[in-house]
Amino acid sequence: MLKLKELTDPPDLRSPLVLIGMPGIALVGKLATLSVISSLKCDLYAEIYYHDFPPHVIINQAKIKMPKIVIHTHKLPESYEHDLIVITGDYQPTSSLGIYALSDFICKLCKKFDVHLIVSMGAFVPESMGSKRNVYVSSTQKKWVDFFLESSTKTTVVLKGGYISGANGIIPAWSAIHYDIPGACILADAMPLLQIDPAASKELVRVLNALFELKVDEALLDQRIEEIESMTSEFLERIQRQREDKQRPQPYIG
Repeated sequence: MLKLKELTDPPDLRSPLVLIGMPGIALVGKLATLSVISSLKCDLYAEIYYHDFPPHVIINQAKIKMPKIVIHTHKLPESYEHDLIVITGDYQPTSSLGIYALSDFICKLCKKFDVHLIVSMGAFVPESMGSKRNVYVSSTQKKWVDFFLESSTKTTVVLKGGYISGANGIIPAWSAIHYDIPGACILADAMPLLQIDPAASKELVRVLNALFELKVDEALLDQRIEEIESMTSEFLERIQRQREDKQRPQPYIG
């Protein structure tokens, strides 16, 4: 059972761009969407509740909250051709059937708003992490692949093969097949061992700013990046000390 709870009247949007970042590896896509929402002060339009989310509630300062998807909107200045819809959530559905049902529900809503493009965001796990993080591009139409490759960040590359699991992969593909809305997916190099990787999220935001001129404040992610780097450094130092302690000869007592 999927339920849409509208918190305001449906906004009047100009063939909006949709940004989607469902929770996944290192929360890369979700953190990117939250940065857009916070920086642009997007308006909360609606929430989606679904019985295929994990069967528990979220407690925050003694307040009970149901798992949900949140839909924010933002009217850009008149100089922009399109407005903005931003979608993220607490969880993805727990089953394949649930992911397809939620994807269709979201695509149907996008059709209602005359969406011109859906861009989902997530993480790509490379075999090794280079000094520069790439952003991998795929789309249902070649023109959008070419569009993303023109990013002034010089970080976008073609995703040549593989799989994109979950709603971040299904939604842009489903929208093109069944609702005639083109879709694209951008994935940033990420470190999968981290619970969150804000550096990867920042690379996605940089591409969005470069191509759509959204003017999202990239500095919002810098503090989180510093926190993660500090925690990683402390962890590595602790591991090194433990190794040195094991290698140190033990005194003989007899």
